[in-house]
Amino acid sequence: ENEEGSASPSAMSDHKGKSSFSAIDAFKRYVEKIVGLSGMKALLVDKDTMKMVSLVISQTEIIAKQVFIVEQIDSPSKPSKTPMNHLKAVCLLRPSSSSLSALQQALQKPKFKEYHLFFTNFVGDAQLKTIAAADDYELVKQVQEYYADFFAVTPESWHCNLSSTRSLYTRRSNWTKADNAVLERNVEGLISMLLSQKKRPLVRYQKASALSKAVAIEIVSKMKEENEVFDFRDSNQPVLLILDRREDPITPLLMQWTYQAMVHELLTIDSNRVDMSNVPDIKPDMKQVVMSTTQDEFFAKTYTYNFGDLGKAIKDLVSQYKAKKGNQKIETIQDMQKFVEQYPELKTFQGNVSKHVAVMVEMNRKVKEEKLMAVSEAEQNLACDHDHSKAITEIMRLLGDSSVTFVRKVCMASLYHLRYEKHRNEMSTVRSVLKEQAKTIEEKRMARFSDEIVKYAGASVRGGDLYRNRGFLSMVKNAFSGLSEIENVYTRYKPLLSSVLDSLLKNKLGMNDYPFMDAVGQGRNMDKVFVYVIGGTTYSEAALVSEMNKASGASGPQKNL
Repeated sequence: ENEEGSASPSAMSDHKGKSSFSAIDAFKRYVEKIVGLSGMKALLVDKDTMKMVSLVISQTEIIAKQVFIVEQIDSPSKPSKTPMNHLKAVCLLRPSSSSLSALQQALQKPKFKEYHLFFTNFVGDAQLKTIAAADDYELVKQVQEYYADFFAVTPESWHCNLSSTRSLYTRRSNWTKADNAVLERNVEGLISMLLSQKKRPLVRYQKASALSKAVAIEIVSKMKEENEVFDFRDSNQPVLLILDRREDPITPLLMQWTYQAMVHELLTIDSNRVDMSNVPDIKPDMKQVVMSTTQDEFFAKTYTYNFGDLGKAIKDLVSQYKAKKGNQKIETIQDMQKFVEQYPELKTFQGNVSKHVAVMVEMNRKVKEEKLMAVSEAEQNLACDHDHSKAITEIMRLLGDSSVTFVRKVCMASLYHLRYEKHRNEMSTVRSVLKEQAKTIEEKRMARFSDEIVKYAGASVRGGDLYRNRGFLSMVKNAFSGLSEIENVYTRYKPLLSSVLDSLLKNKLGMNDYPFMDAVGQGRNMDKVFVYVIGGTTYSEAALVSEMNKASGASGPQKNL
């Protein structure tokens, strides 16, 4: 469509095509289509799409498509005004007010030969008229909607980059304009994911959560409003299940032991980048490293591995490198030529080996120095057992241990508060210890978290029995532990998502607790499952979904979180 027309369905919405059920693949297809435009070009992005693109495709891949400049159109530091009439501008933008305002300014004072506009979501008629009015030089050649309004983290997981949905738990009549914008952003991200996968799902939601129902209503309404765009002729029937984070506040509080989750917990992952600059004795070229499933074959294979299996995999990786390096013999001119040809590949392999070894060494150091195994066992006991005397003794001992980080102390205190809400005196003691130990402004803010978590996700506001008689089950397991393999003490707690998905896939998920928004088509074959958690998901839950997808193989329903 040109700038004067109405927004059209995605140019990639092929009813017959069957796409990979991967958040990364879905977004990458759009980017490759956009930068595949012939000729030399500049890629114009906004602050959101800059991050979205960097998550799924490397700079090298973009340059290979004759993209000579990547420029953020809404950057606080204004882009150069130098004319570049030899370049086409391909713009991938969110249809937000800030991005549209920056686009208007760019069109009014153009520096590129022509402009090709691609928006990540629906563009309204009023927005199109605004663009047309700014295009005095008639340089806009096309306007398309490519539904990619999400941040793809792994093949099976993505998010909307929202910092908080906490304010949405107040009465809707008290919501501010900003609160409504947060709800709308949740809906926009979900709608774009569905369209990128060419699916119109049946919608189910967590009945205990009014917020889940509110999002479900908005999704169904939007699909009906955009009926033409959602007209996918599909004999199968996907399901969208909308959940609420506060129904399982335990999972985000626990120390996790899968590779990607540990890297984020101990070092922090930000747009696939890990800052190692504060690691003792780190080499200069290891201060900033990339941990991406699209750019690192080893990481793509191991990001869901547990800590033990990861150690073995890295040891094998080092052995592979030694073997490759040791086999190099340079005795003839042909040997020399072969070595020179293989050197870049060997150099890259060396860098990758060095990166994963450095990350593993640092994580191992933290696990030992911060006593994370003892902490993790205590956290699992709090989540899975109901033994108050043991729990308060254990938590007070670890709260008094200077080796344990303040963050983990807050997590343990929060787990204690959630499990033993009625033990007011002991809760007060735990709270006092945290406040006394809090030294910085950030720690003082964090010290209040254990109280806030009860307001946010305590028994009075949760819908189901979160602990599901775990204490009794634990006693039974302990009694018969000699008869079977002893459960790993660091991973005893299973996220609520695990049992919910298991029940859904077996068609046993209760209609009362997880009703359908629309009963039409319930009997059709469920081929895909979208799970959306309001309030965010964790890397451990993403690993769970990944492992479930691997277990079900090509024949079973694929899951997307």
